[in-house]
Amino acid sequence: MSVVPPPLPQRDWAQRNRLWLLPLLAVLCLVVPLAIVGGVFSMIMKDMKSHPAYVEAVTRARNDPQVAAALGRPIETGMFVMGSVSGKDQGHAYLEIPLVGAKAEAKLTVAALNEGKGWEYATMLVRLADGREISLIPTTAPVLGESSGPPGCDRPASDADDSEASGDADDA
Repeated sequence: MSVVPPPLPQRDWAQRNRLWLLPLLAVLCLVVPLAIVGGVFSMIMKDMKSHPAYVEAVTRARNDPQVAAALGRPIETGMFVMGSVSGKDQGHAYLEIPLVGAKAEAKLTVAALNEGKGWEYATMLVRLADGREISLIPTTAPVLGESSGPPGCDRPASDADDSEASGDADDA
């Protein structure tokens, strides 16, 4: 009678493929954290680029004739937006947005605050590579009939100052 040897133990996948296991684990240890960091970075950039202050500033920059003349058309935004935002209905925003045109590049700086009454822009400035700055905040001219001089005065302060100075000269 012959003795049958016991069957050999079955090896699992890791035992059969030891040469592949270590490189596979090394790649996974690198790829998974990079994917997580990339996903978080992508979400932050998407959040910044959808913020009302960003959208308004980029729209104004693209529609401004001075910016278009300096940068050339089309005006695109760069990939990396720097700054911070908080809240879309209330909060603050401070952004530095790279702009790229056919002729040149620039940086759009935006500082805005919303206390529930809409976004108020303290700064919306395009800084060109040559050092020039273009403000995108419209300057408001005084409305006719409004006094820009001292209270109770119907004429501008510069006219009041001129008449007082000439009146003093006549008295002397």
